[in-house]
Amino acid sequence: MYAKDFSTRGCGNSGKFSNSTKPSTEDSLVDKLEPDLHIYSTIPLRSQADYFIPLINTLPTEILICIFKYCHYLWWSTPIRKDQADSPAIWDRSIRNIMRLGCPENLSHVCTLWRQIVLSTPAMWSCLNILTLGRSPQTFLDRASAFVPRAQNQKFSLCLGLYHYETTFLPNIDELKDFFRFTSPRLRELLIDNYSDDTAFFTSLIQTTISKATPGILHCLCVTNHCRRTQQGIGTEGTDDWELPTAESCGVSQQLLDSILRPITSLRLSNNFFPWSSPAYHGLVKLHLLFTRSKRGRKPHIHVDKLRDMLLASPALRVLHINITVIGKDEINGLAPVPLNELEELSLDEMSRDVYDVVLPLLAPGTKPLQFTFQMQQEFNAPLYCTTVAAFLERANVTSLYILGRSLFDQRLSVDELMTKSPGNIRTLGLEYLQIPEAPISEDETYEGLGQLSRLYMRKCVIDVDEFKKLAGLFRLQMLKLHKPEFRGRPKGNDVGAWQEIMSIAPTVKWVRSTRGMDRWDGWMVEYNDPPATVDLPDRSCGDTPSAVL
Repeated sequence: MYAKDFSTRGCGNSGKFSNSTKPSTEDSLVDKLEPDLHIYSTIPLRSQADYFIPLINTLPTEILICIFKYCHYLWWSTPIRKDQADSPAIWDRSIRNIMRLGCPENLSHVCTLWRQIVLSTPAMWSCLNILTLGRSPQTFLDRASAFVPRAQNQKFSLCLGLYHYETTFLPNIDELKDFFRFTSPRLRELLIDNYSDDTAFFTSLIQTTISKATPGILHCLCVTNHCRRTQQGIGTEGTDDWELPTAESCGVSQQLLDSILRPITSLRLSNNFFPWSSPAYHGLVKLHLLFTRSKRGRKPHIHVDKLRDMLLASPALRVLHINITVIGKDEINGLAPVPLNELEELSLDEMSRDVYDVVLPLLAPGTKPLQFTFQMQQEFNAPLYCTTVAAFLERANVTSLYILGRSLFDQRLSVDELMTKSPGNIRTLGLEYLQIPEAPISEDETYEGLGQLSRLYMRKCVIDVDEFKKLAGLFRLQMLKLHKPEFRGRPKGNDVGAWQEIMSIAPTVKWVRSTRGMDRWDGWMVEYNDPPATVDLPDRSCGDTPSAVL
């Protein structure tokens, strides 16, 4: 239930709003979306002495607006489970669950102060979300249409989530396209997530939105196509059967399309790409070139010289995440590394291991702290750092390192290699799908590597509790985070005792619930599990046991 109404920055109880704070009534759709306040009219009024001012309402308005904007994340953090056999009632329930997270319309009914702030801040209404859940997207289309006049002259962020099936009849496709044509000239951000197998509808939406965009306004484009398909041809460009709509299919000139794509600074493409020579890849700050594995056939690829041209055209690049195939290994020796002085984040997650020898020698990061994610070789006894990765670590200022094992190879962490060959300036270390084995670790021996390590993150690792405690004792850990660890060295079924022992390793221990990658565990949106129940443990000579922080 919503909080009772506040008269100023405090709270009241009437549930009714003054005329000065009521929204304009020219758009009846907004009234339909807002909660029904009639039920609050029967709540008895209290005396003035009952009023109080919540601490959050003492914050400056600018801070409150920033907090409100974070609420939009809830739309994309809520999982949507679907099945082709789901009944309409299940789909309707999914829609209701999503709509309960409404932001900002729900925020405008918490109290008078919040209502005044939300209704007087056009930027709060500039995020338009449309989902095709099961059947008609009319509910979301009505909501987005109601936001448009309240956004006034703000540029839009349009997020499309396609969840329907190809056999599903969407009765209002034309109305949907008309809405995109109307809003596209003011698009600053376009995000399309396609979980549907309806590729024709997916393609037509891209054609409609991009072709109607205004040159110079679109700065962020994210296109993710989860639909699996087979690539039949080999092709010379590497994007055959994976290309996004061309200028011709969009019904515009190549010059106009280039002028729309060139100002983009944040580009994330998964399974669909522009031609590698497109100006969409120039002047970028963030670049993601990703793919999900096709059922059979070849994968999209790019030649090393074209990738180098992209990097040269984006000297201010801060984030690079790539896992498509890069060919041209024989030519890498003749190419000078590309200086990327602003690079802060590099991820080669899910990239074929032999491609490392092509990509890493091409990069010359600056002195800025760098977050680096890589996977070990596909071998049972693979070295922790291959020659190419070790050389990259020597010339880059890597302060956050995430090492991903291969879940199918039962790989073990080489503690000796970790301690002797890791850079000394690493402050955050993440380990995934690795076993922490029994290893002869001497607490009296000093190691040069990982001398500044303060944060250790572990995801789906197999842990021998006693050996892990010895390993952790070599560091000055301040933070330990774990997600679904498997404990060894303790009686089966006694995980609670193992958890309690782990909780004594660092001042702050957190049990991560979220499935997000470890490189995102520092984000505010990460969810945590409650600590395990307390059990009696033997006394330790090391002093008081630090408590876990939720």
